[in-house]
Amino acid sequence: MISEQIKLIQRDINCMIDQDRNIRRQGISKINDYFKDHSNPQDKILIFDGYIIKNVLRALEDQVEKHRELTLQLITNYLNLSNQEYNFEIMKLILEAIIQRLNTLPFLETSEEIRLQLIQLLKLLLVKQHSCFRESLQKIAHMFSKAFQDNFPEMKKESAIFASELSKAYPIGEYMGDSIKILTINMQHAHTKVRKSSVESLANIILSRVNGSFLDISLNTLKLLSFDKSTDVRKSTFKCISDLLMQFSINNLNIYENQLLLILLNGLSDENADIQHFTIEALDQVGVKRNKLDQETQ
Repeated sequence: MISEQIKLIQRDINCMIDQDRNIRRQGISKINDYFKDHSNPQDKILIFDGYIIKNVLRALEDQVEKHRELTLQLITNYLNLSNQEYNFEIMKLILEAIIQRLNTLPFLETSEEIRLQLIQLLKLLLVKQHSCFRESLQKIAHMFSKAFQDNFPEMKKESAIFASELSKAYPIGEYMGDSIKILTINMQHAHTKVRKSSVESLANIILSRVNGSFLDISLNTLKLLSFDKSTDVRKSTFKCISDLLMQFSINNLNIYENQLLLILLNGLSDENADIQHFTIEALDQVGVKRNKLDQETQ
């Protein structure tokens, strides 16, 4: 069955890396269409892994922007064939190829829209096979330090969201010192959505660090954001402060608790009633947690 399918598409597989750009586009388009059809998913996964992956990785570096875009669609269609775990080594190859496109300035990926699609693909990889990220945390943290500097506001936003999601799965915070410096700058960005997504990601990133904290980098900016003109940004800031107070280790609380509480208290006098109510509840919860910790350490 698989051998018969390969015979039908072998020419298109070869065309994906032909010297002629028109032939390459035709090949990538036809292979993309092949994976849009979700029939015989297990056979198609085996065909991708054994016969197509090398050409896909080359197509990701194609000089023609449209070809790279089609290749990302192809990979996405491949990943949507099944909800079962994929081949670990194939996932690692795709992950490494994406990191390479985003981990240097100027970016190897020159299209801002495709850079955004690469981040979306990383999100899908995390859902499909999160274990492939485990051995690449340091590389990914370095990638974030570049992605957060992207001039494209949507890229700043989506990179922060993905960093937050990854931080929930793995202790990437250990390597995120440089990235947090850039993230803190983004927390002061002119676009509200960038400020909001940046501050929303901060707590998860900091909390994913096992030893110590990079909070010193961001404390002054958090204080400023507690007075931000945007209600949504202020809400996200107080939520960030609350999460840190509720989840910090006793050692980190001994260092940062007073400074964080002073920022959180600003919410009591906020003009927004929802923020006032959130702050009252957060202070109650923090107080209960602190009393419990004190009892445990006596």
